Amino acid sequence: MFQDYEKIEQQIAEHQAKIEELQEQKARAERKKDGVIAFDKALVNIAAEHQMEEEELYVARGEQIVEWLVSQLNDEDAPDYIKTLKARVARSLKKGGDTPRRGRRAVAKGSEPKLETGHYRNPYTGATIEKKKRNPKQLNQWIEEHGLETVKTWKI
Repeated sequence: MFQDYEKIEQQIAEHQAKIEELQEQKARAERKKDGVIAFDKALVNIAAEHQMEEEELYVARGEQIVEWLVSQLNDEDAPDYIKTLKARVARSLKKGGDTPRRGRRAVAKGSEPKLETGHYRNPYTGATIEKKKRNPKQLNQWIEEHGLETVKTWKI
């Protein structure tokens, strides 16, 4: 009978220790949550101070964000939002039927230097090219050879 009492007392002590540990974890989580909120406010203030949009901040950190996300994709202990993101990307690719080849092509065209529509004459060769919506291949070669700013001056 007294052994049962001592066992119960020991279990109570163990549970109390576990409760204290959980309360400490909760306090740490609350501090982190407060830190994230404070960080977000500070970031918004800094962006406003430097006349930056939120999107510009993401673009500036884009490579690091992507590298971090990719490193999380195969982690079995990754947070739920990583698993959700992985599933959404997979569904999106499946719906759109995009293949990696298409993805590369889209990136290449999206990174094309921007020139105004019109005619451009190469002073070295005398060749003239009309640019409508997208840069013709020859115009892109000129940009590679001579630089975007130089080719912009060739507009006639």
